[in-house]
Amino acid sequence: MTRIGVYDFPTFDLDSILKKLQDAHRMIGLDEMDRGNIALSLNMSPRGGGFAYIISDMEKYGLIETSRGTVRITDLGKVMMYGTPIEKEEAKKRAISRINLLSEIFAQFGANVTEEQIRAFLRQKANVDVVKAQKYAENVYKIYKKVAIYITPAKLPEQVNIEPADTGRSEPVVAPDIRSQFLKIQFGDVYIQIPPDDLKAISMAKDALEFMENKIKNEKKS
Repeated sequence: MTRIGVYDFPTFDLDSILKKLQDAHRMIGLDEMDRGNIALSLNMSPRGGGFAYIISDMEKYGLIETSRGTVRITDLGKVMMYGTPIEKEEAKKRAISRINLLSEIFAQFGANVTEEQIRAFLRQKANVDVVKAQKYAENVYKIYKKVAIYITPAKLPEQVNIEPADTGRSEPVVAPDIRSQFLKIQFGDVYIQIPPDDLKAISMAKDALEFMENKIKNEKKS
């Protein structure tokens, strides 16, 4: 697990981590396994940094729970490994929903995000500097493209009919669609949507536009 500014983020994509858990479970045959035995089943050192990242990612996705050197496969992990195709897909959606950075990128850019957009997002929302944003953006992008199909966007409240009380009016009152209350800015292939009364969001949008403006100026100079 990697710390990217204010976010915890996995080092590996979900399917890669799931395969490693399946390999270990197939070899050991227990739902509760010794951490060292898992490492041996994967031909890794139990004290190695690579193995530590794998266990951390398994836990972050919700596939396992750890305690005093033991690892227990969760119900979510079992369904993801041995459920029906539909159950597996739903389980993967639940696992990905645990990764806040992925959900927030999807909410802002949708499935077709670019690496440059992710880089800008990390600077603005994750509060990382330009060097770290450059460093992390590539891996975030790779994982995002692999798991985007499992990301379920948060649903906005639907329009509802409200029966008026004591007004004498017979027609229904339609609640306003909150999607119309957002400020929308589009700059090339970058699309920004922010609430109009959120000063922090407006400030971040200004920073994003300034970042893109400076990038274009530097490209023209070169």
